Amino acid sequence: MEYREPLPSSVSVAYLQGLVDHLQRLGVDPARLLAQVQLEPSILAQRDQRIAASAYLELVGAGVRMSGDDNLGLHLGEAVRPGYYGVLGYLIMSCATLSDALHRQARYAALVGNLGRVELADEPPREECEPLVRHSWEPLLPQQQRQLSEETLAGWVSFGHWVSGVDEAPFEVRFSHSAPADTREHQRIFRCPVLFDQPDNALVFPKRLLSLPLGQADAQVQRTLDAYAERLLVEINKGDNVLDRARLELARQLPEQGVDLERLAQALALSPRTLQRRLRDTGLSFSQLVDETRQQLVLHYLRDPALDSADLAYLLGFSEAGSLSRAFRRWTGQSLGQYRRKLAPLTDTEDDE
Repeated sequence: MEYREPLPSSVSVAYLQGLVDHLQRLGVDPARLLAQVQLEPSILAQRDQRIAASAYLELVGAGVRMSGDDNLGLHLGEAVRPGYYGVLGYLIMSCATLSDALHRQARYAALVGNLGRVELADEPPREECEPLVRHSWEPLLPQQQRQLSEETLAGWVSFGHWVSGVDEAPFEVRFSHSAPADTREHQRIFRCPVLFDQPDNALVFPKRLLSLPLGQADAQVQRTLDAYAERLLVEINKGDNVLDRARLELARQLPEQGVDLERLAQALALSPRTLQRRLRDTGLSFSQLVDETRQQLVLHYLRDPALDSADLAYLLGFSEAGSLSRAFRRWTGQSLGQYRRKLAPLTDTEDDE
């Protein structure tokens, strides 16, 4: 059976800083927050460093609990600043038009964090409505999907208003998660129809806005940052850091060899102790690395309707399909069949387990 690599999944420390800063304003101590994933506060000084995506998502969940803010994702997006996007933030600001900015945002999103896939595309025509486009986001991991989706889309709206100087509300906002009990904050931030239980997470807005000029456009700065962003993207996609190398090697070992720390360390030319220490520096233990890798792989493989439960269990290194089903329900709160039916195109190849 052919192995197909998923994208490496990690988050820049610059983006983590945005979460830490916001929660600190709400009275949450940074050291206490970072201790939830065994990270030292000194990591915040290493803005070019990256941490595991699942560690960031665990910190988001801890932030909700510690702050008492059930709308943390929305408020994080609303408070976004260019510096939290690192190089990408300043590249977007230098673009000539909103279209240029959004295409670069889609291309270089991994510089901020490999938490989801970004796409800019035309929306199907609607009767008696001007042409629309959608800026959509698909998560790569199942945890904290509500908070992360709301953070992402609210951040796009806030940043878009900031760089364009135009305060026009979207035409429509869609979320794949179910509606929370109180959606007043969603209405306040987006100021348009907000739909839940949808097939995608997307901002929908008039296509004419793509031609909006940006006030801080600078062609020379843009060329310089484009070249720099491209080099950084190549480095990330090569998976040269230990976290990404470990994840990719583990994904290759899972089907035939299963889970084994010593075997993985040997493949990376490291001692088991060194591998564990290097993983801890990104906020992960070995068992968490295995769990995160399996979560990312299963969401990747579920898009292939030809793979049934037994195939998925084999690819993820589970001894039988029932073990995968139990793990998947723990990760997502749903069965494999329920989750797959929400994907587009819908498939009927899985039964509820």
